[in-house]
Amino acid sequence: MIKPYYEEENITIYNGDCLEVMKEFDNESIDCVIADPPYGLNYLSNRYKYGNPHLKIENDDKLFIPIVSLWQKLKTTGAMYVFYSHKLPLVSDNIKNVIIWVKNNWSAGDLEGDYGNQYEMLAFMPKGNFKLKSKRFSNVWFFDREIPKYHPTQKPTSLINRIIESATNKGDIILDPFLGSGTTARACKDLGRKCIGIEISKEYCDIAVKRLGQEVFDFAEVNR
Repeated sequence: MIKPYYEEENITIYNGDCLEVMKEFDNESIDCVIADPPYGLNYLSNRYKYGNPHLKIENDDKLFIPIVSLWQKLKTTGAMYVFYSHKLPLVSDNIKNVIIWVKNNWSAGDLEGDYGNQYEMLAFMPKGNFKLKSKRFSNVWFFDREIPKYHPTQKPTSLINRIIESATNKGDIILDPFLGSGTTARACKDLGRKCIGIEISKEYCDIAVKRLGQEVFDFAEVNR
């Protein structure tokens, strides 16, 4: 049995490889999966010209999305949301729709030979008995990209909140197999959901724990 790295009421964090940790979970025991896996782009290598303020992302030199394992853990009434890059497309028969997250700015990149990238993609993968828990949104979401304070690919808390409120009820169990700096865990705590987070980096586990301890949480200041 793998011992949790951190536990509090309704929140459990494991430090380890998600494939190994998930072997401890029963099949069809999770209400929702929110996954922001390594994109396989070696993100940190070219992101900052004068040094990088963030820790290295483990396994970011290869694409790693354990769709089959995650799907097995999902209840028949559940849904999975997976962030991915257009540069390495995600192909799965389980994808029902793709949500486009439109950000307020775009990357620098090739200023003379390419268009600026202003969006990210989010695969929506529900099981057959899934029903939305909120109003029906379009598949184009507008959320400002926020300063990556704790993680180089952090997502806005407001974006994660929409996923949680659209796909789950209070008390439901959400699994984040690539927890990063803990945005999903923090959002679950604030919205009354249970969260199981798995993160291979001990350093990012520590950051997630620190964020969970902030009783007064400033959504504009701290995000994934």
